[in-house]
Amino acid sequence: MAASCNRTDIVTDTPTRIAQAALNVILEHGVRATTYRRVAARAQLSLGTLTYRYKSIDALLIDAFTFMIDEISHAFHQRLAQAEDIDSACEAVADLICGNIWATPNHLTLSFELYALASRQEAYRALLQEWMSRSRTALHRHFTEETAWTLDVLIEGYTIHNFFNRHPMSREKILLAITRLVRE
Repeated sequence: MAASCNRTDIVTDTPTRIAQAALNVILEHGVRATTYRRVAARAQLSLGTLTYRYKSIDALLIDAFTFMIDEISHAFHQRLAQAEDIDSACEAVADLICGNIWATPNHLTLSFELYALASRQEAYRALLQEWMSRSRTALHRHFTEETAWTLDVLIEGYTIHNFFNRHPMSREKILLAITRLVRE
């Protein structure tokens, strides 16, 4: 996703172009300053095309965040599907925290924007809940439902703390915490 956020010039699928352009505008200006005009310019589409497709800016934002969540969830599922046993599943979880599937500055910044919207508006809250459900489902492939829930929280917590901390926790320490949690 981080790379695709900057590739609206080579995408030919209009809905994808719009979603990527909207995410880029959110990254640059924040949700509050995301406008039809800015997204249309970034997507290299006419303003009329955008307003015809989206009757409200919220509809546009929901589609953009849905696109982001779909990409991240797909990568999340793929990474966990590669795990063949509990040890490699723990390694996969560490990769989700320390790698570039979700733990990129762009993804985190976009996620914070989504969290703020979700704290005030039900449509965004439902989208965020769907994302959490997808994450837990991917984790439940290797872990009990309770452990999957706890790991989902752990992934989010470690990732956010590492993003803001001047001295992020090492992958080795994170893997140790994951392994301890799973083995208890």
